[in-house]
Amino acid sequence: MAKKLLAEVVAKLPAPTPAADAEQVTQTQSGDTLEARSTSRRIKTVEDLLLHIEADMSRFEVAQSEATKWECGDGDGGTVELHRVFVRLKPRAGPGKREMVEAMIASASKQLRQPSKAKRLRSSASGLWQVLVVADPHFGKYAWHKTTGHDDYDLSLAQSLVGDAAAELLDIGDVQKPERRTIAMLGDLFHYDTPHGTTTSGTPLERDGRLQKMIEIGSDCLLGIIERSGATTPTDVVIVNGNHDEVLTWGFQRIMQERFRRHKNVTIKGDYTGRQYLSHGNTLLGFAHGHKAKRKLPQIMALEASQEWSRCGYREWHTGHFHSQAAEHQRPLETIDAVTVRTAPAICPPDDWHSIHGFAGSRQAMESFCYRNEGGLASINIAGPRPRA
Repeated sequence: MAKKLLAEVVAKLPAPTPAADAEQVTQTQSGDTLEARSTSRRIKTVEDLLLHIEADMSRFEVAQSEATKWECGDGDGGTVELHRVFVRLKPRAGPGKREMVEAMIASASKQLRQPSKAKRLRSSASGLWQVLVVADPHFGKYAWHKTTGHDDYDLSLAQSLVGDAAAELLDIGDVQKPERRTIAMLGDLFHYDTPHGTTTSGTPLERDGRLQKMIEIGSDCLLGIIERSGATTPTDVVIVNGNHDEVLTWGFQRIMQERFRRHKNVTIKGDYTGRQYLSHGNTLLGFAHGHKAKRKLPQIMALEASQEWSRCGYREWHTGHFHSQAAEHQRPLETIDAVTVRTAPAICPPDDWHSIHGFAGSRQAMESFCYRNEGGLASINIAGPRPRA
């Protein structure tokens, strides 16, 4: 009986009031989701709670939150204000397309603010046209030799392989003294195209590094190739999208246009089409990634570039895409309806997927071509990594 009376007395006593600097905070985690709750006089807002638990908001975003307050007696005839705060955090999905483009702009920001100091070059009288083909470098691709049986590949290796091969071919071109040089970027410059690490169409990929890092290293390397070319030879750049990187292709094209807007020796072709054309003297060239309508490219050229087609007696297509096909299916050079169709090699090795499916044995290389003004191919030069010992 005494115990019952004591319990009734205790129940009627006012609840203890928290000290001014005390709070009750709990955290729970389920999978990738983090929840935190607080009852406190000091933690009043969601921001206060996030600061208290030291939440890494570069990794998380707020999925749900609530903040309430109420008053209760302080035991001395007054009142005290209490706050209850709840927050649920989930991992960030990754940067959006705006952040992707901003990362590309940041990569070239210093150069964008400074007009080029390059002097206008005099064209050579050789009449030669050098075309450097940059196809399928796949910046951001990852390959490990212990699982593929072939060479390693990551962002650092891509920067070195692509930059060195291009520099070698540009040096060779300078010796030939071309009247004009074209850098043809044939798509799949970047390995993936979305914050989730997928191709444009949504295929998930193994990858090296965060998207911003891929954009920064890839853009720096490719912009450096153009800068190097424009230092010695009047240069124009043509770019088409691949199946991996359609969004980033057009974003990078815009970056190139701004970067070289005032450059006296570099011109960026501004078309946003998946098939593009250039001519020089009696030579007409088409450029496409090659993943669509490849067998129809000669007929399409006759329709889309009809004026140049009628004027130029020598016609070629440069494509990429099929760089990792099995050797028996690979056709690096074909003649279709009297038009030469070339498939460029890629400098990157096969990754796990290509290795498992037997798409191996392709050349790791970059190529450049020199055409005569009167039409026809004068020379081909090839650069690539040294064979493994």
